[in-house]
Amino acid sequence: MSSERIDLEINLEFIKRIFDQMDTQLESMSDFDEAYEIATRLAVAMRTIADRAAMARAKSAAKISESEQLSLQGLADKLGISKSRAAQLLRNADHDQSMNCPELKAS
Repeated sequence: MSSERIDLEINLEFIKRIFDQMDTQLESMSDFDEAYEIATRLAVAMRTIADRAAMARAKSAAKISESEQLSLQGLADKLGISKSRAAQLLRNADHDQSMNCPELKAS
């Protein structure tokens, strides 16, 4: 296992622990209005994190597909997903790239 992967695994476990701590703290708060406000902010932040993680996943799939010159079915087989899910990942990565690339926005 690479040191990059080890660092990422450690960070993922850290995020999970922090969430568990926050969840426990929210459950034990005596001010329910304040707990609701913080839980709402947590939910918004977690949705943002989940969306960004999903995009990172889509971009990684696109990089795999390109670097290994895989067909759509080949990518699906490699990732253990359906062909339609593989197509969706590639569309998402392509859409994100076109939204963040000024040359492609103009066309």
